[in-house]
Amino acid sequence: MSGSLKFYFTKARKLSSHNSVLLRDFKFFLSSLDISATIIALEDDLLLSAKEQQKIEDFFEDYLQGVPLDYILKESSFFNHTFFVDSRVLIPRPETELMVEAVLKLPLRSAGAIVLEVGVGSGCISISLALSRPSWKLIASDISSEALEVAQINLKKFKVFNLQLIHSNWLSFAKPDSIELIVSNPPYIHPDDDHLKGLIHEPISALVTPNGIDSFKEIAKQAMLALKVGGRIIFEHGHTQKDQVMAVLREEGFRNITADQDLQGLNRFVLGEK
Repeated sequence: MSGSLKFYFTKARKLSSHNSVLLRDFKFFLSSLDISATIIALEDDLLLSAKEQQKIEDFFEDYLQGVPLDYILKESSFFNHTFFVDSRVLIPRPETELMVEAVLKLPLRSAGAIVLEVGVGSGCISISLALSRPSWKLIASDISSEALEVAQINLKKFKVFNLQLIHSNWLSFAKPDSIELIVSNPPYIHPDDDHLKGLIHEPISALVTPNGIDSFKEIAKQAMLALKVGGRIIFEHGHTQKDQVMAVLREEGFRNITADQDLQGLNRFVLGEK
């Protein structure tokens, strides 16, 4: 029957012949409509309201246009938390959780450490750090006012009080010798990179930087001024950029520069000390 859950499951199965994960993602979406897991599992002949039917039709339209599921659901999981996301910010990537874990292992003072994230996006990195280290003082900047709006939504959602959001071009606002740690997952894709064809729904300004490296140069230069002596900076970068990012830090005068990999064994992070 048109308008029933069973009708839409039939539609999903027909469409899934061209997309192997559509049916799985459709079930995730139904859960977001507060339809019980039992009804979903049974593919029950539940009669849906007009509002529910419209939401399901919108799901199919967006999904078939390639809109990522996280944007459709308006949520994304990161570091055991569920963040609000939409097309104003990048979808958090699993490998970035490793950078949060690395930061939490650094020997910062236990109370009052001042940590700055450059390019906050959804706020998933800073908020995860703030929740894990409530005694730290976190600052997070972004040049995108739209990204800051999303970060503010998540700040309120998690009731975080030790994190301040700032509208800024990188860390140009920071006072000299004031920060103990800088964390950044900046734009690092070259404008001509073919990977961009699969990322058309995500904000281009959060993905692309001239030459694929300029964001690192600009942040590193400002970081050398803002960091205290002995302060550190950690970057996430593209898996082919380790040598370039390490060279950028060396040129700016950083020392004790090290690199680390993600769970796939790909080069992903670089850490330097002032």
